[in-house]
Amino acid sequence: MKVLNIQSYSHNPNKAQNSASFGGVFSAFRESYEGLSKKFKGGSVDYFEKFEENKDKIDEDYETERKKIEDKHRLFPGRHLRRLDDVYKGQKDAWRRDQEAFEEAKRQHLKDIQLMLDQAEKYNLTLEEVNKLKSNFQVTQSVLDLAQKQQKANSNTGFSKIAGYESEKATLQNNFINKVFEEQSGVPVDIPNAILFFGPTGTGKTTFATALAQEIKEGREPVIIDMTNEPDEIMEEIEVMTRRARKDFAKTKERTLILLDEVEGIAHKDSEVLDELKAKITKASKEDKCTYIMTSNNPHLISKDILTPDRVKFLVDVDPPDEENTLAVSEYYFKNLEISGLDYDKIAKEFSKPRPDGVFSNSGIENIYKTACTNGVKSTEDIVALIKKAKPNITQDDLAKYEESKATLLKGGATDE
Repeated sequence: MKVLNIQSYSHNPNKAQNSASFGGVFSAFRESYEGLSKKFKGGSVDYFEKFEENKDKIDEDYETERKKIEDKHRLFPGRHLRRLDDVYKGQKDAWRRDQEAFEEAKRQHLKDIQLMLDQAEKYNLTLEEVNKLKSNFQVTQSVLDLAQKQQKANSNTGFSKIAGYESEKATLQNNFINKVFEEQSGVPVDIPNAILFFGPTGTGKTTFATALAQEIKEGREPVIIDMTNEPDEIMEEIEVMTRRARKDFAKTKERTLILLDEVEGIAHKDSEVLDELKAKITKASKEDKCTYIMTSNNPHLISKDILTPDRVKFLVDVDPPDEENTLAVSEYYFKNLEISGLDYDKIAKEFSKPRPDGVFSNSGIENIYKTACTNGVKSTEDIVALIKKAKPNITQDDLAKYEESKATLLKGGATDE
């Protein structure tokens, strides 16, 4: 899975966070103050450099190298692939460490500003300079408080209920969830009008979209629009919910998240409500104080006029799980069997084996787990046997259609001629 059109930020933990050098000399303090003021951009906590290792590039390089190995070593690729997997895992681990450094850097930022406030008092800075520092401190503290509140409320909901996909969760956390927290703290930030999760049936699009909302809403689900209604009825319900969203934001400063499941039903090029939907999405964030979280099994059917950067900023492709995520999902479910000595690697490898009849999605793995619960399995071999007998829930034909649909989407959406 990839999150497209999202910039990631990085912090090098080896770089000193506090560029100030206080030697008891006022001029040195002022020089440091001016440097940090530029660095922290007047109150925004987005002061980190871009990641040196972009997660998407790591994935793309991995797939390229894997294909080279499979082409070159057709008979015995195993040893070479294992070596590549080790390198890939190391790169992903480094990426995650950068994410952890991101949060630590915010805390260090607070310490830096507190030190500067102390020095400001000592050296009698102007009221304007002190207020700027205080604002920066208060905003960062508020964002951290909201994040801690979020983590506590979501211990059994949100992303904690989704196994794997750690880098994608971190990207959404840093580039959407934290933005919403900044908005709640009074920082003027740009929040996207809409996010689209797309993928084959059963990969967890709706689950992921709901979890994203729960991360922000302290475990509460998003506003769910009944997409089985007639298009005009759907738009009427959206209008009611956006009016409520504006009122709620005026009272609480909390934005509303609205789930549009299988949005292609009203977002295709011949939809009778397409123009109305375009208008609603365009003004969602700034005027209606909401963000639409949309899902689609057939993204190629969505009008290209919907899929513009100003309307749908983030595209999240929820593909069938790769080997790393298959392992995480397998362990997440099968550990509940409480069978000692289960070989999760072996179970995951069985799920990931190429099969002519298709591939297993996340829900497919869950279904095998449910079968194991009722079949009295006692070992890794019993589970592997169940997997071998099971029919993958995504056929090769469905997978091919999805890949074609995905390619059309990434070229700009459905042709509207």
